[in-house]
Amino acid sequence: MTAPAAEIAVFGGTFDPPHVAHVLAVASVLSAASVRQVWVFPVAHHVLGKTPGVSFADRMDLCRRAFAIFGDRVVVRDDEARPAASGASVDLVVWLQERHPDANFRLVIGSDLLHERHRWKQFDRLADLAPPLVLRRPGYAVEAAFLDHALAVELPDVSSTELRQRLRSGEPLPLGLLPLEVAAAIADRGLYGR
Repeated sequence: MTAPAAEIAVFGGTFDPPHVAHVLAVASVLSAASVRQVWVFPVAHHVLGKTPGVSFADRMDLCRRAFAIFGDRVVVRDDEARPAASGASVDLVVWLQERHPDANFRLVIGSDLLHERHRWKQFDRLADLAPPLVLRRPGYAVEAAFLDHALAVELPDVSSTELRQRLRSGEPLPLGLLPLEVAAAIADRGLYGR
């Protein structure tokens, strides 16, 4: 008898910066879905045109700090920095499947991004290759076609864009929006104009 394939959750994003909702997303997936690990993939080149506020290396480091509390159940990976990486999730999953044929992949996606899936490269193929694990986001209902894939808990309404603006303006951040290790690294290195 062969061992069942490992379930790996693929969680990609700009993570600019990684915040408490990202951490809670991973906690939800690890506790409520049948996955062995979550692999976190900061994007190097965003296909939808977002320009990161800090370098890929800085975002990798901030992600490692943000997700360190999960130990070896979360792996922050730099696959998206390879020269051939397109930034498209479907291309990443195909790449991963070629290198890890013993794993079954699941795509971690927020209900807000489901409403943008028409902008994604081959979203239907992606959903076939890595069935989605949908995280509920405030203001974005889960469509009926994805209800069976949606986790019940709604994530808090935290925005990396808003956090970057507040950091750049020097506004104090309410406690709990950034993981402590991330906030410390941002302050120590003067990221986002801090």
